[in-house]
Amino acid sequence: MFARSFIILSVLSTAFALYTYPRGTLESRDDSPSDQDLLNSCPGGPGSKKVERADRCTLINIKNNPNTRTFVVLGDPQLNCGGAKDPVTVTLGGEQTVSQTTTVDANIGVDLDGITIGGGASTENSKSSTVSKTITYTVPPGRQAVYVAGTAQQSQTGNIQVNYGDRQFGHFIWFTGATITQLTPITSDVQFDVHETACGTDPRDINNKS
Repeated sequence: MFARSFIILSVLSTAFALYTYPRGTLESRDDSPSDQDLLNSCPGGPGSKKVERADRCTLINIKNNPNTRTFVVLGDPQLNCGGAKDPVTVTLGGEQTVSQTTTVDANIGVDLDGITIGGGASTENSKSSTVSKTITYTVPPGRQAVYVAGTAQQSQTGNIQVNYGDRQFGHFIWFTGATITQLTPITSDVQFDVHETACGTDPRDINNKS
C-alpha cells in the first residue's frame, strides 16, 4: 500500500513539474530573437521574419554623455579663384535641416535610419530643426568660403526596450544587448562661422584646413 501511494505521488509530482516549467520558459539565446531582429521590428524599420512588428521601441538604461557639436554647410560656397588680384564681396549662407541621429554601438548589420525610438532626450527636444542665416563676406584672392552652422547635440547611450502586442518567443517585451547612441539637436545652441579654404580644394569639407 505504501509503495503504491509512493508511485502515485511520484507521478503527480512529475506532472506538476512539467506544468510549472513548460518548454520554452527557460530559453537559450538560440531560441530568442537577435538584436538585429528586435531593432528591425521597431516602428519604421524593415521588419523581421522571426518576430512581428513592434508596437514601440524605447531607449532605456540611459547614460548621458558629454554634448557634441555637429557642423553643416549652409548654402553654396563662393569662390574667388579666377586669377583676380582683388577681393570680392559675396553673400554666404542659406538653410539646412539638422536631425537626430541614431547609431548602433556594434556591427550587427542594422541601419537605424527611419526607425522610431522613443525615450531619452527625443521626448523633450525636437528631433530636427532648421538652421538658417546669411551674411556678407569678403573673399580674398585665391580663396573660397562657405558659411557653416554648428548645432550642439545631446548625446545619450542606452539599450532598447521592444514592446510587442503578442508574445514573441514567449514574451511581450524584449531588450537589446547592444547599445545605441542618440544625438539630439539642442536648437537653442547654434554657432555660426565662415569656413575659408584654398582654391582647388573641396570647399564643403569642414575638415579642410588649407
